[in-house]
Amino acid sequence: MRSRAACRAHRSLRRRIERGDDWTGLICLQHSARVGHVPARCLPAMNDLHSEPSDVMNKPVISFVMAACKRPQFAMVALQSLKRQTVRDWELIVSPDDGEDYSALEHSDSRVTVARSGAVQTGPAHARNRALAIASGALVGVLDDDDYLEPAYIAQAVAHFKSDTAKFATAPTRYVLDPSGAVVRQIGQFATMDIERFGHQFGTMHAIGRREIYPQWKPGFAEDVMHTCKCIDLAGGEIAVLADANYMLRLHPGSLCAVAHCEDVSRSYNNLLAKLPYEMSRAGAMQTRTLLMQRIEMNKAFSGHGSGLHYHQFVKTRGPMFRSHRARVTE
Repeated sequence: MRSRAACRAHRSLRRRIERGDDWTGLICLQHSARVGHVPARCLPAMNDLHSEPSDVMNKPVISFVMAACKRPQFAMVALQSLKRQTVRDWELIVSPDDGEDYSALEHSDSRVTVARSGAVQTGPAHARNRALAIASGALVGVLDDDDYLEPAYIAQAVAHFKSDTAKFATAPTRYVLDPSGAVVRQIGQFATMDIERFGHQFGTMHAIGRREIYPQWKPGFAEDVMHTCKCIDLAGGEIAVLADANYMLRLHPGSLCAVAHCEDVSRSYNNLLAKLPYEMSRAGAMQTRTLLMQRIEMNKAFSGHGSGLHYHQFVKTRGPMFRSHRARVTE
């Protein structure tokens, strides 16, 4: 009798999923099948939910791509943050870019796959693209080897992508100083974001999106920022920002966010202005160029008045005044 009741419950859940009323329930259904709580005679009906029935029980709801380079101690912390997620149906694709052995991450959790290759020092974009090529999740997210996620991150993403119309989303970024753990700055505390609003953040906010439309990274300066702009453009000009799903970006001496040679940074931004790395809509390209010009202005201000402050400490104090000044200029 318990088996029949279980079948009826899962059939009811299946009908809700088919109507689009319970996309999150699919995760529970998949998990129940894995641990043996779904009777075998219920599985054929569950398989109808996907165009590839043979794979339905094996694909995770989200794949995280990780470019790994010379920070194995941080990479393990990043993995621990995935293990603490309230939704456990994920995979992590680790793409080494330093020639080192990351098999310890695989041995730590069966949901980890190392994308082995002979590539060394190719840069984060190429490393992520190698991971993206073998990702199998319905969604794709980014987890850099020196960062970590809050426990509700995946649950927030799953809830958002229940909508058939949702293509991309992002989450607030919290900049955390290593090793103290002090929060230097938080960005993205609003419900939606277009490229203009993203430009006002002067920081990184990684995109979460459906795998079938998730774009590859273009290698080069500010590749994270340019990638997010591309995702916003693909989404029609605006994406949701997931509340209570902070991406924790670690600031340390080796961090790419440790801005140093300001003249080189401005030159790199100007090169992007001359040729954007992605094809975009006319509106998206215009907004992206405005974002780059704002970054050049902020970089010059930091160079002249930084007074020993970290870039993100400086932006935290200067950013609101900068935005207010630009608003008055454009009125």
